[in-house]
Amino acid sequence: MKISTIIHATEDPEKVAQAMRNLCLDGTPMNSTMNRAKGHHGNEIVTLGFTIRNTKNVESLLQNIWTGFSQLDRTEIYSSLASRIDSTGTFFLRIDKQDSLKGKIRLENSDPIRIEISFRTKSPKGEAFVDDIQKKLEEIQG
Repeated sequence: MKISTIIHATEDPEKVAQAMRNLCLDGTPMNSTMNRAKGHHGNEIVTLGFTIRNTKNVESLLQNIWTGFSQLDRTEIYSSLASRIDSTGTFFLRIDKQDSLKGKIRLENSDPIRIEISFRTKSPKGEAFVDDIQKKLEEIQG
C-alpha cells in the first residue's frame, strides 16, 4: 500500500503528515519518503509518501479506511470500481486531506491523499479481478 500527497506551500507539512497518519493504525510500520521539486512558477512542491508492505498491516489499514467511509462513498466506490483498478491490479482511492486531519474519511478528487493498494490475486486483469476486489470489500463491510 502506498499513501501519498502533495504538500503545497500554503500547507503545514506536519499537519499534512498527521492527516496521512490518521488513516493508519497506531504502530503500523511504514517507510516514508519526501521529495522536493520546483513548480512551474518557481514555487516549491513537496510530495510525502508512506509505504506499507506487510500484508496483515495493509489488510488492517484497508479495513480501517473502508469502514470509515460513509455508505454514500462506499456506493460510489462500488459503482466506479472498474475505473479505480489499473491493469497491474492496483486499486486507487483519493481521500479528502482536510477531513482526514479531523479524523474523518471521505472521498475527494481535488488535492487528495492518494492511496494505492496492490492486490495479489489469481486474475490480475478484467472483470474477474474487479469482482475479487468487490468481494473483498464486501467481506470487510460485513
